[in-house]
Amino acid sequence: MTRRAFQGLYLQPTGAPSCFSFVTFTPQSKEQMVASGDLGEKEEYINPVICDFLLFVSEWILKVPLSNEFPFGYDDVKVICSRQRGTGIQHEYLIKITDGKGNEQQSSVLERLRKTIGQKSWNGFKKI
Repeated sequence: MTRRAFQGLYLQPTGAPSCFSFVTFTPQSKEQMVASGDLGEKEEYINPVICDFLLFVSEWILKVPLSNEFPFGYDDVKVICSRQRGTGIQHEYLIKITDGKGNEQQSSVLERLRKTIGQKSWNGFKKI
């Protein structure tokens, strides 16, 4: 994916090894999607924040395709809380990802992610 596809997304480490500060554009809530007719009352809501996070981490930061080979999926990521940034175009989310204990591939990818975004040259979007 191109740099433009990820413009406006940012990821920073937190004090917790499996939690991250993730900034993305404010998505529609389930209620908004149902009200607009984009989602039926009984249809499953897939949180776009989690999808954005997984794509950003895999394809932009780690440079690996988000496929069945990637060790983290939708159910491995949780949004803990969020807050509006600025005028509300963006939100900041506290994201918790499965710590990978007992899964060598998850542990390895999580460690690589922490090392990459923990570098002084990391500006939230790329190494400078």
